[in-house]
Amino acid sequence: MSLHRLFRLGGMKYILLLLALMEGLLLVPVTHATPIHFAVTLSGASEVPPVSPAGTGQALITLDPVAQTLQLNITFSGLTSNTQAAHIHCCLAIPFSTGVNIGVATTVPAFTGFPLGVTSGNYSSPVFDLTQAGIYNPAFVTAQGGIPQAEAAFISGLLTGRTYLNLHTVNSPSGEIRGFLFATPEPASLVLLGLGLCVVVLMRHRRGAFLAMRSIRGL
Repeated sequence: MSLHRLFRLGGMKYILLLLALMEGLLLVPVTHATPIHFAVTLSGASEVPPVSPAGTGQALITLDPVAQTLQLNITFSGLTSNTQAAHIHCCLAIPFSTGVNIGVATTVPAFTGFPLGVTSGNYSSPVFDLTQAGIYNPAFVTAQGGIPQAEAAFISGLLTGRTYLNLHTVNSPSGEIRGFLFATPEPASLVLLGLGLCVVVLMRHRRGAFLAMRSIRGL
């Protein structure tokens, strides 16, 4: 058997192994799906129009699409005046569009228990049931045609980069700091990425060895 054929057969083994591992990961039952986490960086520069000076903030938002729940952890500081409102806006026509304002999807003026009347704070929300009216802005529900439609639109907006978190203050009633919700990589995605990189490295190594051997044979 030629060296070239041996190389090709060896490379196929790594590819088949990767495909088998990918299949195993993709066949995990939906009921065991990992909740999806969204990271948010809040800044005045993201407002429309931009706000300066402005405070800063961070948030971690967790969506469980199976349990149909949402939970938020938000920290903020250095706001120029007291907080008046805090909520998620949805749904942008184009993912991560800048220079655009859209309507409020969640509770107005703020999430249940969010600290109002302060310039800094930390907030850990209860676990919100996305099948219930209490988490939504009534205007958003009306625009969507009902609670089920509002939930579907909101989850779709979260998953497709068409939402942003906004904190409003006395000095900036339209919003002082805001940021897009960016989904963080899931463990399975990281595993697949790592496996793919391993295969690429192995294939390049084997190809290098094959070319070296062919060069030696040509001497």
